[in-house]
Amino acid sequence: MSAFLVGRGAHLAIWAGLGATGALAAPAACLYPDYTFDEPEPSASSGRGASGASTGGGGAGGEIGPGDGGSAGATEPEDCSNGVDDDDDNLVDCADPACGAFVCASAVPDGWIGYFALFDGDPAEDPGCPADFPSEQPFLGNRDPSAPPARCTCSCGPAEGQTCKELETVVITTGDAPCGSESYCVGTLETPGWKLDACTGPDGIYGGNRTCGPGGDCTEDTGVPCTVSVMASPLEATGGACAPNAVDVQRPSFRWTRLGRACAAAEPLGRGCNLGQVCAPRPPAPFESGLCIAKDGDSACPPGAYTEKHVFFTDHEDSRGCRDDCTCSAPSGGTCPTMITLYSDSPMHTCATPVATVPAGGCRDVAGNPAVVGRKATAPGPPSGGACAPSGGTPSGEVRGTRPRTFCCRG
Repeated sequence: MSAFLVGRGAHLAIWAGLGATGALAAPAACLYPDYTFDEPEPSASSGRGASGASTGGGGAGGEIGPGDGGSAGATEPEDCSNGVDDDDDNLVDCADPACGAFVCASAVPDGWIGYFALFDGDPAEDPGCPADFPSEQPFLGNRDPSAPPARCTCSCGPAEGQTCKELETVVITTGDAPCGSESYCVGTLETPGWKLDACTGPDGIYGGNRTCGPGGDCTEDTGVPCTVSVMASPLEATGGACAPNAVDVQRPSFRWTRLGRACAAAEPLGRGCNLGQVCAPRPPAPFESGLCIAKDGDSACPPGAYTEKHVFFTDHEDSRGCRDDCTCSAPSGGTCPTMITLYSDSPMHTCATPVATVPAGGCRDVAGNPAVVGRKATAPGPPSGGACAPSGGTPSGEVRGTRPRTFCCRG
């Protein structure tokens, strides 16, 4: 046997299927030894037999015989996933430079499954599954929800338990402009000591004055009458309370900001790697650059090559809501109905000549620029209106993923 064949024995025993003689020449500690040679490995079609027999008609010991060795057949391109040296370069799958798009992948640890190409990105950029990872039912999950807080609206029930303020709080005025227009000169009647349905009139506005209007100072004669309208301020309600209503809860829609797509590698997986490894395709962009393994649940990555952790969820729980903390302020704006009749009689406490009847909180136009002196009020009715200002309604809760799956990828 030539020195060339002796030096190649170990390599041929592993990759080209030599018999026991070649295999015994391999170093025991190296399953896949690396050699560098100056000349290419002879193929079966070159006329050099793997066991020393010529394919032609001649010599022994692996030398080329004198007979016709036959014409060389065309080699096939390397299939990197079938465990066969398709292109006859004595390099199988991942060991062949032609398989640069493939990589040796460490074994999948117990309890995990693999191998996957994993996309972790914007849902709008979902690439689908690539040709080398043609999953019919790829894993689809999500992470990082964007969920606005719940909208919490507090409100209050009607005011209850209000009472009416004293009649003395009602202010009666006269104006030099009709109701609904701004008066330039305003007269205010002295607040009487009211007696219900009794005439009171300690002081008043005397009629006939013509010192009013926009051109005067309300003291000099302008020819403009001063008593054109009469007004009474509201008789306000006081006290009471409002009960808060149940908070109104609205949950805005949410979205996932990250999509997880995991596509399984096509079977079979190739050879040409160290013991326990397989030759698998490299995931293309925009997938994670390294192959990934998976396990249900949120798990720590196992020791070894697969260290980059990604967790995605296939369901969610929405606990967004509102705290039960609505409160109501004291009521305001409530009034009590009462009618006030005004009289023009000059003698105090005389109510014989009515000028106008005005509801508390209302206005009435009058004619003749009369005096306004006496007044009489009816008993106020029960309070009405009024409202309480709500506060509170603090948002609570969140959207979180459930039913997780963990992916661990090579860095």
